[in-house]
Amino acid sequence: MPNATSPANTMLQRLLCCVCGQSTDDAGDYVLLGISTPGVPTEQWLGAHAEHLNSLLASGFSIEVHKM
Repeated sequence: MPNATSPANTMLQRLLCCVCGQSTDDAGDYVLLGISTPGVPTEQWLGAHAEHLNSLLASGFSIEVHKM
């Protein structure tokens, strides 16, 4: 979960899908992934269509999008 100073909290535009490279502007399954490493102050943010991300994950892992 992004912290209060995270770019994810202030990001106004969606990122392109890191799998297909296409726009996610109208995607109902858009996910934002934050990657960090202990001891390193930087974070990497990736946007993706959940369907595309699921096609890459190992068996038994999946991303589900729930509308709130």
